[in-house]
Amino acid sequence: MNNFSYLLKQGLSSVWKNRFMSFASFCILTVSLLLVGLSAFVMLDCGIILDSVSDKNEISVYMEDDADLEHIKDVLKSNTLVTNVRYISPEEGLQSMKEQYKDQTELFENLPYNPVPPTYMVTINDLDKIDMAVKQFEVIGGVYKVNAPLDFAGFIEDIRNTFTIIGIALIISLGTVCIIIIANTTRLSVFARRKEIAIMRIVGATNSFIRTPFFIEGMFIGLVSGLMSFILTKFIYEGVYTLFSEKLGMWSALGMDNILKFSDVALITVLVYCLAGATLGAIGTVFSTGKHLKI
Repeated sequence: MNNFSYLLKQGLSSVWKNRFMSFASFCILTVSLLLVGLSAFVMLDCGIILDSVSDKNEISVYMEDDADLEHIKDVLKSNTLVTNVRYISPEEGLQSMKEQYKDQTELFENLPYNPVPPTYMVTINDLDKIDMAVKQFEVIGGVYKVNAPLDFAGFIEDIRNTFTIIGIALIISLGTVCIIIIANTTRLSVFARRKEIAIMRIVGATNSFIRTPFFIEGMFIGLVSGLMSFILTKFIYEGVYTLFSEKLGMWSALGMDNILKFSDVALITVLVYCLAGATLGAIGTVFSTGKHLKI
């Protein structure tokens, strides 16, 4: 217990002794964690928005005039990809077209018959499987055409993939920068205490005993950086959330009203920040001492 108290004291005092480099490491680590955290929130919210947008897209299943509507409805509802089936009668469909093209009323004058077929608007649960759904709907008896937003589905999937790639690249690059900065800070601390370390070696101190204060130093800087990143993230995210949710009501049409509330994920966020900061600090210390603690 006495040894641990001594090592803990040495590690924390080293932060103050090398305060300029410690502050530099703190700033770099805080900014890196902040950028990664905000990027993660953006990716999560974009995923929610994209899911909300994609949920509003439906597949139009047009049926023949003499089709068994109830049978087709039962078949559609029994499909595992389907979440909702909505029927539109020919009369409703024609009225909707008239409203959509109200500036071109001449198109609907003197129609010999209603050209709009009975239609089921079908919502599926996975936009990635829209091609599969279309193929399954096309073979149903009584269905003569299926219209689906295939291009839009591909666009949504491309956006998801792009955000995923950017997020992974950002996490890897900023994590690497943090480790390098912490390693350089630890290396300077090792050099400043080289005489003390040499004496400890002479009296029989083990490598783990010597490395522990540096390990504590790196973890402490990382932990404080995590807490600061959490505070900054809370301030920035809640400000942006308030802006979009209260002052820009039009964004609700894109699903902005469904984005994450910071209070709902505050606990997990602070834990992840602190764990990530402490881990990066510890890893940077391990790399530095493993290579340079050869005195």
